[in-house]
Amino acid sequence: MARQLSDGFPLKRRDSEVQLLFTPAGPQQQANGFVHRLTSAADDWTISVGESFIALETSAYKGHEDFITRLRGALDALNETAKIPVVTRIGYRYTNRIVGADDLARLSERFAPSVLGGVGDAPAGSTLVHSITESVYRLDGAALLVRSAQVGANESIDPTLAPVQEKSWILDLDAYDESRNVFTVDSVCERVNNLSAIASGQFHALTTEEFTKRYA
Repeated sequence: MARQLSDGFPLKRRDSEVQLLFTPAGPQQQANGFVHRLTSAADDWTISVGESFIALETSAYKGHEDFITRLRGALDALNETAKIPVVTRIGYRYTNRIVGADDLARLSERFAPSVLGGVGDAPAGSTLVHSITESVYRLDGAALLVRSAQVGANESIDPTLAPVQEKSWILDLDAYDESRNVFTVDSVCERVNNLSAIASGQFHALTTEEFTKRYA
């Protein structure tokens, strides 16, 4: 797989995959094999392949068409090198982070009240330290997890989301399908297209014209 993708993902590394189990005796780490990561030369695209998953992530998102083209390439390479009988989960996730005192002060102008949580209801004269809002919706045979949070410097709401060295506000939308289906590249890409439409549609519903003026 690394050979087929070497032009776009020339950098390779292998990390240990660790699962955290919560038991009556306390949390315990359990080794779960390795995760192989293929990264672009600019370090802004990464394909991760573990024992039971493949993931594509980027910090240089330029639109869904570009993303799905790269995903199809990764799935084609995987399909050539491994026999995948079934798929049990497909997800498409958009994570957005706002930083800067001026932009944080204007969140209520740019986002719907449903995702502002304590940001929108802070008592007069107070300083908001931490706020998390989470909702899960079912639609079109899929689920949509919507989380928003204001966190302090060096804090995050998810291990996969690296913290930053200043206060930030996060809007995280994760559309996923946990039905069991036979694996084909076409069927996975088709479902990914549907999940992207769910997540991006909700994102547009949660943002205002003021958001578009600022970030478009």
